[in-house]
Amino acid sequence: MDLEAQIAKADEGDRHSQLAVAFSLAKDKQFERAHKYYKQAAEAGLAVAQHNLASMYFNGTGCTQDINEACRWYEAAAAQGDADSQFSLGVIYSSGKELGQDDQLALKWFKAAAENGSARGQYDLGLIYEYGRGVPKDLQQALKWYEEAANQGVEKARQRVLKLRNQ
Repeated sequence: MDLEAQIAKADEGDRHSQLAVAFSLAKDKQFERAHKYYKQAAEAGLAVAQHNLASMYFNGTGCTQDINEACRWYEAAAAQGDADSQFSLGVIYSSGKELGQDDQLALKWFKAAAENGSARGQYDLGLIYEYGRGVPKDLQQALKWYEEAANQGVEKARQRVLKLRNQ
């Protein structure tokens, strides 16, 4: 289906067409137009659209940067099990750059991402347990999560596994 036909379906309210149009427009760097269709698909409940819309708000791509709005959409997608959104929330709360550091929320979101198979979430959860950020230091838990990430090809995690095993 060509883009114009896809836009016609999107404008009729078809959420999958809205998402497809948003992808196409973003690929063509038409970010303001893409934002419109991501928002429609996000409001219709598509987690991938919610994640991409959140990223647009977070970075100010095609819209005014709005960290609170980004978090709202990341949380909507995360509630549907979107591991990328869970990981993004973990980063936001771990870094403290945007909203202030909150180790408990970082732990919550990295753990959710890790449990949903995110290698990056597994690695960062390993760091939390290794260094005791918001939890008691637990090298066994750190090792468990580093091994999970290493099994997915995360080289830094493999290096942490070797370090912890050689202590």
